[in-house]
Amino acid sequence: MAMTAVKLIIASATALGNDEVYYWTYALNLQWNYFDHPPFVAWLIRTTTANLHFHSELAVRLGAILSSAIGTIIVYKIGKLLLNARVGWLAVCLYSSSFYCSVIAGVFILPDSPQMVFWLWGIFLLLKITKSVPLGLPTLHLWCWFGVASGLCMMCKIHGVYLWVGIIMFALFGNKKLLVQKGMYVSMLISLMIISPFMIWNIKHHFITYTYHSNRVSLFHAGINPLAFAREISGQIFYNNPVIFFLAWMAVVSFIKTKHFFLKSEIQLLLYCALPLIATLIFLSIFRDTLPHWSGPAYACLIFVSALKLESFTRSRSKAIVSASLFFYLFVVCAGLIIINFYKGTFSHQKDPMRLGAGDPTLDLYGWKETGRLIDSVYRVDKSSEKNKTAKTIVITKWFPAAHLDFYVCNRTGLQTYGLGEMFDLHQYYWSNQTKQKLTTGDNAYYIVPSNLYDENSMNFIKSQFKNCKPAIMAPILRNGVACKNILLFKLSGYKR
Repeated sequence: MAMTAVKLIIASATALGNDEVYYWTYALNLQWNYFDHPPFVAWLIRTTTANLHFHSELAVRLGAILSSAIGTIIVYKIGKLLLNARVGWLAVCLYSSSFYCSVIAGVFILPDSPQMVFWLWGIFLLLKITKSVPLGLPTLHLWCWFGVASGLCMMCKIHGVYLWVGIIMFALFGNKKLLVQKGMYVSMLISLMIISPFMIWNIKHHFITYTYHSNRVSLFHAGINPLAFAREISGQIFYNNPVIFFLAWMAVVSFIKTKHFFLKSEIQLLLYCALPLIATLIFLSIFRDTLPHWSGPAYACLIFVSALKLESFTRSRSKAIVSASLFFYLFVVCAGLIIINFYKGTFSHQKDPMRLGAGDPTLDLYGWKETGRLIDSVYRVDKSSEKNKTAKTIVITKWFPAAHLDFYVCNRTGLQTYGLGEMFDLHQYYWSNQTKQKLTTGDNAYYIVPSNLYDENSMNFIKSQFKNCKPAIMAPILRNGVACKNILLFKLSGYKR
């Protein structure tokens, strides 16, 4: 309950981030797949907002908080299944102090949020199967439920396929008895049936999702990228909490060195579900940029290995380690909330008003309600003075800050966003254009961008699409009394095509 209260505070005290508002736009038009990810996050947002009736950060994020609560219950059950209730509670404490499990996927609404429920459920079912096979107990029903869990996990995020990578590797190298179980093949069929809608979508759309992601991680013509590698490793350390990260790898090394231990099969299964994903991402990061939170589900598996290791320590030592991880978590969360909401001005050294705040990551989560009010006031004045010539469209060239404008500005003003430019910049907006009123020759429009995201190339492209572009109306967003960024509003007239 205490951790849920902390999450509710975080969810209510910060604006939605770039990714969160983008996934909210998924929920506006439900489909079987989207440009970046499968559809489950859209279904979840549609549910927690009561079919989009409630328009607030908390309503949008509620699915992540509920998913985290369910995940925590499953974590306890896995720890108890592995050994005893104390291991379950130790695992819960570690899970709750992981920034990935408790904030990134536990407060912020991402595909990872529901994914963690199905990932953990899948791990729980695989462990039950592993324990049942040597005892000759029936497992078909467990395999069927695993097919459901892994299928739904992939409907959240394609990373769910690593559940199947893990069990197949475990069957090949750890427990060949699983290969003769018909339940395993029934489970595969169930998973394929569940994911078939988004596979059909990708076939119809020429696998655009995987074209995009392969471009992000393609190794062709890519040299060694030490910065990306360092960012991946440091991200894994921080996102999973440094205390948990080093404890996990100490536990992994310890169990690998110990040839005879009583939970050999269960630990092997956990490692097969965790290590391939971690190894894949580390390898890719040598050449291309990756995102450290992609490895989060793998480290969730290592939390159980860590909890088992803590069980072997003295109670005072294990208590000290758990307390350190929880203290570090709470310290960072409190510091983050204070900095986001009360830091005086911006971290950015950029003095140019057109680029004020550039490079300050906290601004993604701050100032958007004020932005909505500012744009609304300008739009009201325009409507009263220009009558029929008033712009009704905000043109955008990238998915961010387009989604923020949709959530905080368009919902308030009745304006609509409309994408101009390349598919790989617009993402899902490339298709959402089809459901919106199209720009016609001669139309007027706005181009709105915060100064921390201002891009000269995008501005020049927008100017090329219209006959006239007035100088920017510049409105400051204040943080603790000092401007942290400016909202730049350009009035465009005479759309050319």
